Amino acid sequence: MKGIAPALACVLTAGTLEAQSGPQYHRLQLDCSTYRQSVHSTIELESRGQRSRETSERDGRLRLRAEARDTLIQLEAWFDSLVVAREGAGERLVPETDGLIGGRYAGLLTRSGGFTSTETPFIPDDVAQVADVSDALVELLPPLPPVPLQPGAGWRDGFGTVIQRMPDGTRDGRRVERYRLTRRLEREERRLLPDSSEVVAQRRESERGSYEWAPDVGLVRWERTITVDVEVPAGEVVKQPFRTRIQQQVTVARVAAGEGCR
Repeated sequence: MKGIAPALACVLTAGTLEAQSGPQYHRLQLDCSTYRQSVHSTIELESRGQRSRETSERDGRLRLRAEARDTLIQLEAWFDSLVVAREGAGERLVPETDGLIGGRYAGLLTRSGGFTSTETPFIPDDVAQVADVSDALVELLPPLPPVPLQPGAGWRDGFGTVIQRMPDGTRDGRRVERYRLTRRLEREERRLLPDSSEVVAQRRESERGSYEWAPDVGLVRWERTITVDVEVPAGEVVKQPFRTRIQQQVTVARVAAGEGCR
């Protein structure tokens, strides 16, 4: 991160509105689009010198509708295919997802990628116990830099997010802009134990990845690795400290256009 600090103050140049404000989401990029979203998670729990490990997988196709709402974009999305699985302690669970297919996610998207969820479909218990799919639309689209960046330049916010533009590339014959995204977050949070006791935990999150952007269709591909560490120290309620680590490999790829509204 230190190497990009001199480039964080970017000079805006005259030109189109998009050039003046950097890449932006638009309704026409998203309406009737389809994205494949794949998540592979590893969950490790360490307590009293013992460790347990589980893995979970999620792979599905999300179709989108988009409508303009003043300066925002109203998004509606649903899975047309979805597979989830969880494996641990010698057992593999693969529940049916038919009860979730077609269920609507909805929310409001800003031009720079800020998203507020307004609706989440009913998630059957057997699916919820295997994989978290409530965040499917929340985690679909990356944040964008609010200023134009030349290759090698970067931007950061006040909450631990850094976006750096890398050299342009190509994907399926289309020229794409490439961006590196990193985020770090640390905070205290309260958690309930199985006996309903409340404890204070220390949560640390880090993310690193990159995405590809084409002005005509928007997001083309987003790959990232997310690590979450939660530590609960020994105390009055907790006799032995324990730690949970979750590592996720997430890929979002635009796979089709014109199918999402059928």
